[in-house]
Amino acid sequence: MWQQRRDVQFSPQGIAKALQHNAMHDEIAPALFSCLLCGACDLLCPENIDITGMITALRKEAFLQGANAALKENIQAQLAQPTSDIKIEENTIVLAGEALRATPTTLEKVLTLLSGETSAVLAMDDGDDIALALEAGIEISDHRLHAFLEPLQGAKRLYISNGHLLKQLRHWLPATELFAIGHSLSQLEAVTRKLNKNDLYVIEPRGYHLDHKQKVTHYDKLRHQHGCHINLDLQRNAIPTAAGGLNALQPQLDSAAQGRWILSGRDVQRIIVECAEDGRAMSQVSKLPVLHIADLMER
Repeated sequence: MWQQRRDVQFSPQGIAKALQHNAMHDEIAPALFSCLLCGACDLLCPENIDITGMITALRKEAFLQGANAALKENIQAQLAQPTSDIKIEENTIVLAGEALRATPTTLEKVLTLLSGETSAVLAMDDGDDIALALEAGIEISDHRLHAFLEPLQGAKRLYISNGHLLKQLRHWLPATELFAIGHSLSQLEAVTRKLNKNDLYVIEPRGYHLDHKQKVTHYDKLRHQHGCHINLDLQRNAIPTAAGGLNALQPQLDSAAQGRWILSGRDVQRIIVECAEDGRAMSQVSKLPVLHIADLMER
């Protein structure tokens, strides 16, 4: 928010100060709904405040006070769609999300790469609407939540595209092994050996920041071994593209501006993304080839 707005009101400190001075929810709503919840500020906060949790809670309160009523109705309408709760019997399930499903060839490669002793299968319900509700701070009915979680109960491991969903599934399915799709693929030598110094590798920020201490070493090693550029700032936090999720439904930040910022000052020939939504955003601001990391398998 700060990079685009240059306005202290659009920052964690600004929001906190406004609340301390009794600001109303409608007064801070523009800042609340501009946050991408990428999680970078959680890592930098010297007081270890759960800032993304605070923003989500404030969004929930803002909705209760009548702010952004049209947005709330839109998301609630998506949550109301009928679902199936038939249990999936396979051990490995992939929650690909709408954007990755829109590229069947890439999705097929993802499933092949993530299949181990047993084949990885697609979930019938990716929970895209649930991820959106989590990001917005909108309550999810017990019926909708049951319909989403019940088919996943028998799985030993889940591979998940959406970082918001990954975070919450750790609470909902504590006995299941949970992995971010992009990070999992980035650990496969058959894929990463195709990276080179002319590539810009775009990490999915939410899953990365969720497990920063474990993952920062992995991506530092990836950059050192292959010489590729990565969308990390000087503090090794991943810069988000602003693509997908709540910002796509009701844009508050310019994803094109974010993409240009990530590309600024880099001399690269390809863009490699972990997240299909990031691929769409980068394709809009660059004429360079944009590939999902799974697409490196045959190159």
